[in-house]
Amino acid sequence: MFETVGDYPVDPIMIGAEYFAQDPRSDKLNLTVGIYQDAAGQTPVMQAVKQAERRLVETQASKSYLALTGDAEYCAVLGHALMGPRFDEGWVAAQTAGGAVALRVMADLLAQMPARPTVWMQRPTYGNYVPILSAAGARFADVPYYDPLRREITFEQMLDGLQAARPGDIFLMQGVCHNPTGADMTPEQVEALLDTLEARGLVPWLDLAYLGFAGGFEADCAMARRIAERFDECIFCITLSKTFGIYRDRAGALFVKTRSGDRARVHRAVTAIVRSGASHAPDHGPSVVRTILQDPELKALWLRELDQMRARVAQVRAALVRTEQEGFGCDELAYLGRQSGMFSLLPLTDTQEAALTREHGIHVVKGGRVNVARLGPKDIPWLVRAVHDVMAPVA
Repeated sequence: MFETVGDYPVDPIMIGAEYFAQDPRSDKLNLTVGIYQDAAGQTPVMQAVKQAERRLVETQASKSYLALTGDAEYCAVLGHALMGPRFDEGWVAAQTAGGAVALRVMADLLAQMPARPTVWMQRPTYGNYVPILSAAGARFADVPYYDPLRREITFEQMLDGLQAARPGDIFLMQGVCHNPTGADMTPEQVEALLDTLEARGLVPWLDLAYLGFAGGFEADCAMARRIAERFDECIFCITLSKTFGIYRDRAGALFVKTRSGDRARVHRAVTAIVRSGASHAPDHGPSVVRTILQDPELKALWLRELDQMRARVAQVRAALVRTEQEGFGCDELAYLGRQSGMFSLLPLTDTQEAALTREHGIHVVKGGRVNVARLGPKDIPWLVRAVHDVMAPVA
């Protein structure tokens, strides 16, 4: 039977990590991994998380099932932290095992609608969107968002591409620390985009995976709050893996804003889709998040730790720019200092990208994505020299 199983596409991030593991060299650098790491290459557990976990061990009275949509209190606490008073206007909410499950639940819902809308995405964008939408059977298309060789957002081309979208279609975008490009829209561009979506009757679908890594947690919620204010229908998917450093504990959520008459049916649909898939989300990570957000002292400690992580990523970016200026007297990588979050795209051709790994032992995700948070002090000059070497014209 299994001889008929076809070849599934390989996730470029996973295959990148596999190639790194197979590289026999000791002097190699893995920039494919999508997690925050400190200067020592560790992913520490936040002190706020440790304290919340100890409290849960002492006070949690049951491990019984929750509702299929999870802990309503967690959803409410997170919803208010993200959207403020706008969350009181009525949302369908579900606790999910990270952001990927929230994305899949929504993709299933869209694919099961009688008239399937098209999900429009930015190009390039998060590598798991297409596999998730494809597995669900959802319709999708894309519009240009960023040119890695010119190192700039192709904003007007993106708006032009959306002219082909029909009323009721969906636009899937990221709020902050855009993965994989690191290039976020300006507030003015966000407003222009929302004007276009509103004028064309398109529904915003916002994916938030790096809250707190751009301008701080409150600042990074601004786009969600603006969308919630302007639109009667919108979708938010959230993962808290990076924001709370709880990757393996799978804390996320799906929030769907609907008109009041549609809310009960959408809630039943989300519940049915969850039941047919994940069934129940794990609760340890979300309980940690709820505990922290509900306790002023723990919340203040968590925000300080989150700011320290954000500051380190910004310092790495600044160090890359400074190292290039001091060592090469140019600004080929200056754009890295203007971007935010853990990821950016190196301005390399496929041939140059292959040479980066072959000749310098530096492994990146196909397409040139690097995790700048993985870089320690000794790694920064290594990367800068290697990039300049592979970009140098052939004599």
